[in-house]
Amino acid sequence: MCCPWVKLYLYSLERGITHITIQHGPDMYQRCQAPAIAAELGPSFPGMERISGERESPAIRDRCNRLIPLQVAVRPEISELTEKYEMHVIPNTHWDREWLYDFQETRMQLVKFLDRLLEMLDQYPEYTFLLDSQVAPLDDYLEVRPEREGEIVERVKEGRITAGPWYTCPEEFNVNGESLVRNLLFGHRAARRYGRVMKIGYSPFSYGKNSQIAQIYGGFGIDTILFYHGVTLDEAPSEFILEGADGTQLLASRMGSNARYNFFFDVYRPAVYGKEILERDYSWKRGDLPFHFCGADRHRQHYFLLDPQKGLDDERLRSGLENLKEKEVEACSTNVLAYMMGHDSYEPDWREVEIVKRAKKLVEPDEIFFSTLEDYVRSLKSAVRDLPVLKGERRTPRMIGRAAFLYHEVTSSRTRIKQASARAENSLQRWAEPFCSVSFLLGEEYPSNLLGAAWRYLFRSHPHDTIAGTGVDQIERDVSYRLDQVRNISAGLTRRALQSIQLSIDNSDLAEDEVAVTVFNPSPFPRTEVVTCYLDLPDECGYEYLSMVDAETREEVDSQVFSRTSDHPVIRNMNDATLEMPSEEVGLHFLARDVPGLGYRTFVVRHDDEQTMPSPSMVTGPRRMENEHMEVSVESDGTLTITHKDSGKTYRGLNFFSDDGEAGHAWRHVPPAFDRVVTSQGSPAKISLVEDGPLVSSFRITVNMEIPVQLDEARSEEIQRLDGNGDRAGRSEMTDTMRISSLVTLRRGARMLEVETDFDNRCRDHRLRVGFPSGVDTGTCHAESPFDVVEREIERGPEGPWIGPWKTCSPQQRFVDVSNQDGGLAILNEGIREYMVSEDQDRVIYLTLLRAYEVALTTVAWRWERHPEMGLSQCPGEHSFRYAIMPHSGDWEEASVVRQAEVLNLPMMAAEAAPHEGRLPKAWGLIEIEGVSLSALKRAEEGEDLCLRVYNPGSEDVEARMRFGFPVESCSRTDMEERNASDLEGHGDSLEVELESKRIGTFLVSLEDMKG
Repeated sequence: MCCPWVKLYLYSLERGITHITIQHGPDMYQRCQAPAIAAELGPSFPGMERISGERESPAIRDRCNRLIPLQVAVRPEISELTEKYEMHVIPNTHWDREWLYDFQETRMQLVKFLDRLLEMLDQYPEYTFLLDSQVAPLDDYLEVRPEREGEIVERVKEGRITAGPWYTCPEEFNVNGESLVRNLLFGHRAARRYGRVMKIGYSPFSYGKNSQIAQIYGGFGIDTILFYHGVTLDEAPSEFILEGADGTQLLASRMGSNARYNFFFDVYRPAVYGKEILERDYSWKRGDLPFHFCGADRHRQHYFLLDPQKGLDDERLRSGLENLKEKEVEACSTNVLAYMMGHDSYEPDWREVEIVKRAKKLVEPDEIFFSTLEDYVRSLKSAVRDLPVLKGERRTPRMIGRAAFLYHEVTSSRTRIKQASARAENSLQRWAEPFCSVSFLLGEEYPSNLLGAAWRYLFRSHPHDTIAGTGVDQIERDVSYRLDQVRNISAGLTRRALQSIQLSIDNSDLAEDEVAVTVFNPSPFPRTEVVTCYLDLPDECGYEYLSMVDAETREEVDSQVFSRTSDHPVIRNMNDATLEMPSEEVGLHFLARDVPGLGYRTFVVRHDDEQTMPSPSMVTGPRRMENEHMEVSVESDGTLTITHKDSGKTYRGLNFFSDDGEAGHAWRHVPPAFDRVVTSQGSPAKISLVEDGPLVSSFRITVNMEIPVQLDEARSEEIQRLDGNGDRAGRSEMTDTMRISSLVTLRRGARMLEVETDFDNRCRDHRLRVGFPSGVDTGTCHAESPFDVVEREIERGPEGPWIGPWKTCSPQQRFVDVSNQDGGLAILNEGIREYMVSEDQDRVIYLTLLRAYEVALTTVAWRWERHPEMGLSQCPGEHSFRYAIMPHSGDWEEASVVRQAEVLNLPMMAAEAAPHEGRLPKAWGLIEIEGVSLSALKRAEEGEDLCLRVYNPGSEDVEARMRFGFPVESCSRTDMEERNASDLEGHGDSLEVELESKRIGTFLVSLEDMKG
């Protein structure tokens, strides 16, 4: 056999081609110099599907390496492949709940699809179907077709429809770890209601895999994962071992050459439609009856074929089968091949059955048959040998255009929904569920149904194209509504839970004209910090001067009054007419000390003879303030200089703003060729002192930036530009003023400087970031990821995968940290999912606040469908972002950065109440945890135990110590599905357990409650 690379080398020399782009499937490319092919890669490299060439000319160089299909086949002969193969044809669909269309339109398509699928299953007993590893489509379908539930249950039970293990298919880097676990848990329970759950980690969604996905799947008894984003042919064959951060190992597969649609594109489409994978032009003369609204308000909508014409070409079927086998043999390490028959939103076709029937003779002596993913995996497990191991998060990009690409910059697409999702997660996971658990122990009903409704709204906000923000504008509106429902339900349940706790607190010793203030702490550790509240002091109680005291010790606590005004708050009695109470509203900061973990501490507003305020103020100069941990100066251009007292290090130029052009799309930032970067550095800022006190001091900093109003495409070719292959675009000469206002707040005892930044965006096609020069001498940074803190290289390097003329960004959860042994800088955030650290010596940490772009959809592969009429992707209007600057000694672990990120994201909550008798003390907490972080506290799925989930993101094993507010009756360690438990020994009110580095632990605990 002639070496494929020799054939390619000769072909390139004949035609004067100097560079080639090789396509290994629709999503995998390699670009290399033709003369170096044979010498560098040799004959063992896998065969190619398509090859494109570039001649050395200005025109071709300008096009860069945009794929130009040539009819060149360089493949080994099929007759040389002699081993007998199992070809598992697995019908499937990748069902985006919403993407090209809003949910309601997509569901109408879903109804037709599932109607057709049920007919196919009735007609063809051998036919099976993989429902994209999720259960939500069945729920969505049965809301429209409730009469068909019995048929669905029957087909799921017999394994002909495989559903789950997920409820919806989430984008892993845009949601937190608990959301991933609960999505799987909900998916398992939902699938079992229909009959059975598929125990395979089929993950064709998510742009990369986080470092803990192996452990998460393992927590549900799943030992296999199938995915393709974030892993390349250079790293492993189709089969390999994925090892998570904690050492959990899964059998992994990329499902061959073209992942989830290899059989569809290589066999079905050529045989039925006569088209290869890249052939996407439609002929009006086909006779399919295309239908389309053409009025002014709908002319951009898609055509639909009302009578699509299909055939079945035996010769194309034969050649397609030969070509597919050759590619799969090259890509796979065993004789067990996954032939994935499906595509995005694919509707089943009876011709699939006929194709497999005819293929049985064509592939002899190999065997081809309809199969399920479960049967394929069983066969694969028996065939694999000596697989390579890939460790940690999988974020290896591939080259598209001039730069490495992983679709990963969806983290900055439609940042409003990322923020709303983070706040919804916090409100549900860290307020509603834990405090409903406390009130349950006090005798209240546990609101399982309402919590379940909130979770469903959250899961339906997390499908990967939904939370990624890659679809049409209507999705953003729908997601905003769903996330509002999560927060509304959570807020209502939290209020009721805290009311039940307040009702049980004994404040009977307070005078009738005194006011109690209860501070609730959502964290599983005691907190001491300045709390801000607005108190309604009844006129009848006669508060002229006031002070705050600890209700338990009656010791005065430091307080700072910052406002007083008359008010008439509304008083509700559900058995009486609505009332109001003449009052004075008093704005107050006070130092709440030692508030117990997941509990409360009571304070009393005491009548005083005079208004006193502790001194001195934290403001130490015209634009300076300091507390125990840092000195802060506001410079004339609005940037901040912070000196960290413990390490002695000074950080300058913090909190500057940088705005550059955006020529890309939802998945990718592409800078225009003629970019114009606008920064706030060096420009005068307006600086005003907002608060000058001993507990809280703050400055407002306002900068004005002249931002180009939009992209100037010039003569750019849109496909080339959107592919990142070069363009002639620039930024418009016309500008608009963007006023950016930052409220910078320092609290007594705080280890972070809080920043709240607001602006009104009126410009298009741009990216706004906030920067923090760290100057730290280090080659790596650390960022929080689901259940982990991952280390990433800062500099790309010649051997690294992130090749390209510009540096791309990376995902984060609540913080990114740049530090060395001498200390460093952490930037904490609330719901800002994207960061970058610059490669220069300044090591600037950037957070992306918004990325405004025109909607461009990859509706037709290798093409772009532009929608300039959709404006929400341009992020218009008011925006507000919360983040914090935290200088520290040591590294992120020594500085307890994870704990500080929790403090920023979960501020304590104060409530005002009148005197009342009760059975709980004035300060109490349900749980205090040392050594690990809390992910969840809820009632168990079955029974009345509490379910507690903690994790250790650190590099060392720890002894996790958990002390409860009630005696422990029994406890056990369980899996994430809460089905397999092993007993543990508790000690009175405590539980101690070793939790290894990077491990997640789930526990069931029975406590003596106070219901009686």
